[in-house]
Amino acid sequence: MQENNFGILETLLDSVENKYQLDIAMNCLLEMIETNKISQDIPKKIQQIFRDKIFNLVVLNGEVVNKLYLALYVIYKDIADKDERFAKIENIAQNAMFQQDMSNNENLMLLELAVLAKILGGRAKEALDFYIQKIVLIDIHSLESQKSAEFILQAFKYFDIPFETLKANLLLIFENFQKLNYKQKRSFFNWQLHVFWNVPHYFNHKGWLDFYDKWKEVLYQELEVLDTSSMDFALYVHFFIYHMCGNNFSSQEDWQKFNKEITLVATNVYKDFAKNFTLPIAQKQNSGVIGILRDRLVENSPYKVEFSFLKTLMKNKDFKDKYKIKLYVMSFLEKSDNDPRIMKSYQDLGIEVLDIGEEYNKAGYYNSHLAKALALRENILRDNVEFLISPNNGYGISDFLLATRSCLKQFFWSHGNFVYDGDFLDLKITHICGNQKRITHQGFDFYGIPVKMDTNFYNPDIDSKLLEKTRALYPSDVKIFGNIGRLVKIDDETYLKTIITILKNNDNAVFLACGAGNVDEIKAKISKIDSQMLHRFYFTGFVDSAVYGHIIDIWLDSFPMEQGESRIEFSAKDKPSLILSKETREQRETRLESWFEMHKEYILPIATKYQVTQQEIFNFLCKAHQFVAFSIDEYILKAQEILMLSSEELKLAMLKQKIIKETNDLIREKLGKDFFLEILGS
Repeated sequence: MQENNFGILETLLDSVENKYQLDIAMNCLLEMIETNKISQDIPKKIQQIFRDKIFNLVVLNGEVVNKLYLALYVIYKDIADKDERFAKIENIAQNAMFQQDMSNNENLMLLELAVLAKILGGRAKEALDFYIQKIVLIDIHSLESQKSAEFILQAFKYFDIPFETLKANLLLIFENFQKLNYKQKRSFFNWQLHVFWNVPHYFNHKGWLDFYDKWKEVLYQELEVLDTSSMDFALYVHFFIYHMCGNNFSSQEDWQKFNKEITLVATNVYKDFAKNFTLPIAQKQNSGVIGILRDRLVENSPYKVEFSFLKTLMKNKDFKDKYKIKLYVMSFLEKSDNDPRIMKSYQDLGIEVLDIGEEYNKAGYYNSHLAKALALRENILRDNVEFLISPNNGYGISDFLLATRSCLKQFFWSHGNFVYDGDFLDLKITHICGNQKRITHQGFDFYGIPVKMDTNFYNPDIDSKLLEKTRALYPSDVKIFGNIGRLVKIDDETYLKTIITILKNNDNAVFLACGAGNVDEIKAKISKIDSQMLHRFYFTGFVDSAVYGHIIDIWLDSFPMEQGESRIEFSAKDKPSLILSKETREQRETRLESWFEMHKEYILPIATKYQVTQQEIFNFLCKAHQFVAFSIDEYILKAQEILMLSSEELKLAMLKQKIIKETNDLIREKLGKDFFLEILGS
């Protein structure tokens, strides 16, 4: 079969008499690459014909070929013999690149010509290195750059270019980084974030963390110069480090290191910048204006929590009579555009939204983070904001606004990072509080604001045909274990071993790993543990949790890094979820018995409504721990027990779970509002 494939290509090449026919032969090669029909043994005749035809029909005639010809890399990457015919054109292209009068598109075309000449000349590895090192310096917004970005996403996947190759070349650029001009510096980071990060086997790759010290060094260098240009780039790099590392961090210790080495170092300089440039100082306010600082407006977990809480507040007359809420959006285009639907959902509650993206994002990925920060600060001061709440924990712009005291009462709202800290924070709040007014996380004190989640987020109406179509993607005769969230949370060897053991105990079960992340690395770990089990893991990519919450039968929560709102959303669909408790059995029982005693008045009428006794709820919550394990062995055992529950047993357990949820909703709605009003009034 392989010979036949090359036979067709060879026949096409033999008959090539002009560039049009050469393009047809190239398309044949591309199809072979995409369908994985290229072996390691490339016929020498194919290699020689391509060289001859391109030299005679392209080089000698002064023709231009498109970037897809760089796919010839696969033909020549292992070739040893050289062809000096292409040396002259290579030198001409290289010497003309980045000259003062060259446009970005021209630079990119010259780069591709030089790279193709290196490939055909027998130096394919050098060509690849040269390509990576030079393309990251070109404006990412140029027309040819956009085409190149698409080419890279496909080529690096099909060529299976190792992450280590990218890493080695990017590290070389850091050696002379300060010699680059400002635009090239931003381009270097832009290509990493918007192109190479999205190569499938580079996405969320742990190797990105190896750049942390280099990125930090660049940040520190920029922070040493208190001028506007360096400050602008520092704010961008601050954001970049947060975004790239945050997607790979898996512990509070990771975030504590980031807070110490990035946030605290940068914010001290931001304070100095404010003094040097005499930025206006915030005054004491009694306006009742509550400002909330957001990265961008999209339908993610923080949005669902925040919107649910604000919806509760905006229904309360006492709150509305005294306070006004306004959202200040940093509009990080680098992460994604704002979603107009989400913006409207806030506006429909009567909340004003200030989006500065429309003005400042006209510059695309080269937008000024300093200009955004100063514009937001000016608006916050102008609006006489009395309370500024930031659910952010490490963006350059948000840290700048907090460090320069845009408001005299600044709160941090934690959605899971409990170690974000600085003297610019007056108070810390979190909805992860177990309905308590005060709670300690990682040694830091937080005020609790319980949140009753809006039912539209947890169990919206879904088209039954869509559910049937989605379920049909997986074997019909199996039970589906799984969870939904960032894949970094399941990237733990102990957790994966546990899941594999559960699957081995149940031949008719599979595991759905739903979410974006470092799929290849996780697959490698699974294969190392037991390669025979890999086919029983399904990596779905990003999914609609409202749909897949109905597809997964049993949620097996990740550990040691747990899932958050996604698990609660799943449970709200009357489905069982198993967790590994960080408390001992005794600690959990003591806490829950205390909670039960405090909230009997809420539990009784709800339990009675469903014809369940209060004692049954007490036993289910405080003693049975049907969906809670206190060791890995127990986790494996309870997964089996849940799987073996009869439909009636499962239905009764879910009814009890529903009663507890409804009780919690009542409590959270009341306490969240009361606690927050108390915080504002203190």
